[in-house]
Amino acid sequence: VFKCLEDDGFPIKYARVPITDGKAPKSSDFDTVAKNIASASEHTAFVFNCQMGRGRTTTGTVIACLVKLRIDNGRPIKVLLDEMNHEHPDGSTSSGEEIRSDATRLTSSTVKVRTKNEHGRAFGINDILLLWKITRLFDNGVECREALDAIIDRCSALQNIRQAVLQYRKVFNQQHVEPRVRRVALNRGAEYLERYFCLIAFAAYLGSEAFDGFCGQGECLMTFEDWLHQRPEILAMKSSIRLRPGRFFTVPEELRASLESQHGDAIMEAIVKARNGSVLGKGSILKMYFFP
Repeated sequence: VFKCLEDDGFPIKYARVPITDGKAPKSSDFDTVAKNIASASEHTAFVFNCQMGRGRTTTGTVIACLVKLRIDNGRPIKVLLDEMNHEHPDGSTSSGEEIRSDATRLTSSTVKVRTKNEHGRAFGINDILLLWKITRLFDNGVECREALDAIIDRCSALQNIRQAVLQYRKVFNQQHVEPRVRRVALNRGAEYLERYFCLIAFAAYLGSEAFDGFCGQGECLMTFEDWLHQRPEILAMKSSIRLRPGRFFTVPEELRASLESQHGDAIMEAIVKARNGSVLGKGSILKMYFFP
């Protein structure tokens, strides 16, 4: 199809980046997308698509927006406020997905992105210590993650990558859910956590001088793959997600104890109340007799 369009004179180019469904892109995939965008003309339109047009499509769109932001505005990578507060021709401001990022900006002390569980206790993305560590690993980590979160919110028409991590984490921590469902939520959540982790690292890479040569802003020309290999601590943190994903999604004991003391387990309480008969207490003896 694309070959026919090219033969007909349409200025179109097809670039395929094979990424397994549900998986995070490899570092070489980031480089492929970034090089295609950096080498295109200023007014080139990019169209991303996968089988369902949801997960990988959204990830590709986020990567493209990060690269375009870096090329247009240089270093440090950041989202300008006037870019996030577009006005419609009738003078009204955008709402919903377009300005939601204003409420989710990072500060130097905490991430304001929060989600609430059924008990009303707020759990934020920074309850996952791994994300806090990689953000603090870079000198420009906070600013780059601000830009990333703003772009993720702008590209969340079908899926918000950051919120997907929290949603799967919430399902995994619901004890009344079937083990099979919790296991699936853990695996899917780990994949989205790795995807978000890689995007944070990629944003930090774009915010460094390593990308200057690709956008004509300097002489340094280093790929994201090579940049990562020079930082084994990042690769080690990434590997830890696959080795022990459960520890990143388990509710911390201090928070769990607080919830149980204040609210208790509603489902367990309902089961206990529905029971009748004698209750074993201190000093009780339970016997079982087998007759021939």
